[in-house]
Amino acid sequence: MSQKEQNENEEKILSESDEPIEAVDESEIHPSEMPDKPKTDVMLYLDEEVKAREEASRTDREARAQHEKELQEKKIELTKLKMGVIDESDTIKEVHEEAPKLSFGKKVENIWYRSKWIILFVVFCVVAGGYIIYSQVTSEKADMTVLVVMDNNSLYARTEQVEEFLEQYCDDLDGNGYVHVLVYNIVLSDLEDVTSSTSAQAQIMTQLMTGDNIMIISDGTTEFEVHDFTQDEGYDDDCMTEYGIVLNCALTREELKWEAMPDELYIGMRQPQELSGTKLEKMQENFDELLPMFERLYEAISASEP
Repeated sequence: MSQKEQNENEEKILSESDEPIEAVDESEIHPSEMPDKPKTDVMLYLDEEVKAREEASRTDREARAQHEKELQEKKIELTKLKMGVIDESDTIKEVHEEAPKLSFGKKVENIWYRSKWIILFVVFCVVAGGYIIYSQVTSEKADMTVLVVMDNNSLYARTEQVEEFLEQYCDDLDGNGYVHVLVYNIVLSDLEDVTSSTSAQAQIMTQLMTGDNIMIISDGTTEFEVHDFTQDEGYDDDCMTEYGIVLNCALTREELKWEAMPDELYIGMRQPQELSGTKLEKMQENFDELLPMFERLYEAISASEP
């Protein structure tokens, strides 16, 4: 059919219609009234993507709302537990983690890592305490203590010999089966040194306040009144002085291995008196116990050659 014939047919159809046809503006037509147009694959994919995102967003909002609701419920339950309104809660459960099983070596290593300083301190206390107890049990208790007060250390170097010499005349006063004499040296040298002088004076005063220290050895030069011995009948020869027995004689020089022993070296006894640390009765008892030893020593020295 030619173009001319087609145009004539269209005009014939329009002329046969009873109502005139008006032109309509497509912008005034609602999208829902517009005929559907075929969609391409890209448009279909985009539609599916939008729907998936909307679904995921909705699911996420629902999950967040559920989580917030559970948190709020747990807060309420926890508040009730703290206030004592309820004793236990079905919402809040206390979870006890099962402790891993450790070998013996791992347990020891764990204890050492956590408590090594406490363990070391306890071991130190046990060792120190054991040593103190052992020293107290095994150390020899002195039957007699002799104070040596001199301005030099010449007798200090012979402490062992002095103890062995005096033990020959001392009795086993504590009954432990042996005799032990303890010599306590106080050297008054360097009295110009304030520190040394103060220390020596403190030692003398401390020892003189003890009623157990009856026997005194000195060189007679000390300013401290360490000898209170009073001569009785029977002590009337040259070997007895106001300071006590003169030690320099053939017997003592040989026993102490001291050929150059000075003449001013004496051993005497303190007279019993009331002390701040000892009652008069106790000191008198100590004096009476040591008097026989002093007399035996006097007899031996007086019988020796000068």
